Amino acid sequence: MKTKNILTLLLLFCCVKAYPQLNHKHYILMGRIELSEENFTSAIQNLNMAIAAKPNDFEAYFLRGIAKYSLNDYKGAVDDFTTTLKIHPLYVRAYHYRGVSNDHLGNYADAKSDFNKAIKLDPFDAELHMAIGSTKMHLNEFEDAIASFDTALIISPNNANAYIYRGTAKRYLDRREDAIKDLNKAVYYDFFNVEALVRRGMIQMECENYEDALLDFNSALKMDVSNPIIYFNRGNVFLNLGDTIAALKDYERVNNIDERNALTYFNRAIIYSVLNEYDIALALYDKVIEINPNNIYGYFNRGILFYKMKEWDNAEDDFTKTIELFPDFIDAWVNRSVVRYEKGDIQGAELDRLKSMEIINLINKDENNIDSLFNVYSKSIEYDDILAFESDFVEGDKGGKLAQFSTIDIKPFNNIIVTVVEFDSKNKYDRNNNYFIDAALSVINENNTLDRLQLAYKIADIFSDDYQSLLNDSIIDNVEDEDLKTFLKGVANYEIHNYHHSESEFRSLLGDENLDLYAAMNIASLQQDRAELLLADQNYNERVTISSKKNNNNSNNITPLSKPNYDKALNTLTDLVEEYPKNPFVWYNLGNVHLHMQEFHEAIDDYSQAIKYEDNLAEAYYNRGLTLLFLGEKELANKDLSKAGELGIKEAYAVIKRYF
Repeated sequence: MKTKNILTLLLLFCCVKAYPQLNHKHYILMGRIELSEENFTSAIQNLNMAIAAKPNDFEAYFLRGIAKYSLNDYKGAVDDFTTTLKIHPLYVRAYHYRGVSNDHLGNYADAKSDFNKAIKLDPFDAELHMAIGSTKMHLNEFEDAIASFDTALIISPNNANAYIYRGTAKRYLDRREDAIKDLNKAVYYDFFNVEALVRRGMIQMECENYEDALLDFNSALKMDVSNPIIYFNRGNVFLNLGDTIAALKDYERVNNIDERNALTYFNRAIIYSVLNEYDIALALYDKVIEINPNNIYGYFNRGILFYKMKEWDNAEDDFTKTIELFPDFIDAWVNRSVVRYEKGDIQGAELDRLKSMEIINLINKDENNIDSLFNVYSKSIEYDDILAFESDFVEGDKGGKLAQFSTIDIKPFNNIIVTVVEFDSKNKYDRNNNYFIDAALSVINENNTLDRLQLAYKIADIFSDDYQSLLNDSIIDNVEDEDLKTFLKGVANYEIHNYHHSESEFRSLLGDENLDLYAAMNIASLQQDRAELLLADQNYNERVTISSKKNNNNSNNITPLSKPNYDKALNTLTDLVEEYPKNPFVWYNLGNVHLHMQEFHEAIDDYSQAIKYEDNLAEAYYNRGLTLLFLGEKELANKDLSKAGELGIKEAYAVIKRYF
């Protein structure tokens, strides 16, 4: 009998030990399935669970790195591949993909090192030789790159991509005929390879073989009708052939596909300027500047148009802006001098003329004028941004400082409030719906008789009819606990923007042993919302008044608001962090107030405190990341946004893709 009991205990012990392993395998499998279906954020969530079940499994980190890489989160991918290699130092694929991720980040020396390590472990993998060859090209080591591609072709003689890469390297060495031969082989081995056709077409265009280039781009478009790069290059061919109408049609197709392609707007603007369609050209230059506010050519060319239209003030403003961005731009000084002369500002015109001569004399002091000119230009702090504009197709403003959050298509997450939601109290988080629960709220919820409706922290929502029904249908009246009933009424009124009644209910609970913190938090969020609503209402009323009044007499003597007054919310939350210094949600909300007040460094400190006390608070990482991005701290921002994405904030990957 004793032996039987011992055996039973052993079996139970084995089951307990095996259960996490079972979970781990399940989540690995689900992660793989989500990866195969390109549901990358879902894959990350499953792999997070796999890592939680088995923290030292290299496969989970590797797969999560692949998912992050697929979401353009290269920094996060590098971190996961590094962890993979700490656990499994001989895992070739981790070196390979870490190298590719480092290459995307511009860490070419690190990428090269990773590829070399991978090649030592597996010297007969053609893809590794191609990868290191590509990185060597980024380092302008074109001869070494060709040697790597040669090795790849020895291993894999029919590899079309290896011919494409080698041909591209030869093109950079001005060996264009050899480059075309390699691309011919790429097309021979893979007739449907769009990249081979496009690259060959581009080199043919450089060789002024426009008809051959046109054939390549037309062939490429038969296989990929939505590729903006092909239309852009074909547009360039048409332009060189003198077919302006066809060029414009292709450029318009580019912008229909990619609305933020500044270079194409720029080309269209030049054409319309030549056609004397100044209004259209101006609108296009406006678009260029909207996308890339630091581009000198947009301002300079627009200034020329304003000059032709005799809009002297606008022309002067644009040339001035050009000079601010690029102080050594001779033509901008000369043109502003001419404009000032036209305006009658003789002294200003002469000063600009003298400045242009000063720059010219500086250049002429050097024996090699071309090199000297390049040196002058390259010393400008904006030089890299200018080159970036001319290089590749990019979305958004990847360089330069973001003006304000309202100018970009992203916004921070809202405050966290305590509200009533359908919540499974067994889970601490519900990432899909952005709500959380803690031990204290669990205790309060025990007295909540509303079926399935529980108190939880939640990212503030827009108005919902559900909360109105809570009041209208007297559902809340069924709650026996009077304090909880009062709190729920406060929540319902808050959600339908009945701020007066909401605040009254919450204030009656201040000092309550259980509900004080939550009532005060909601009051602070209410105060912030109301401040912003007051400004919005005032602006609306001003518009209505102006349009409807018969005269402009203002008898109210009310000082108009220029911005929301966050003082009440700030004071409430400041008091709360003193009373509840370890509550992450209070710190998070305080960070949001500081962010709205444009006190960015204070906001960062607050979000850091929130993360200190709750290291899985994804919203805090996200908002801190956006704030750091705004301040130009791109490396730190990337790290925070990567973490936010890993924790389930899908929006983080959209920001990473656009700005990094």
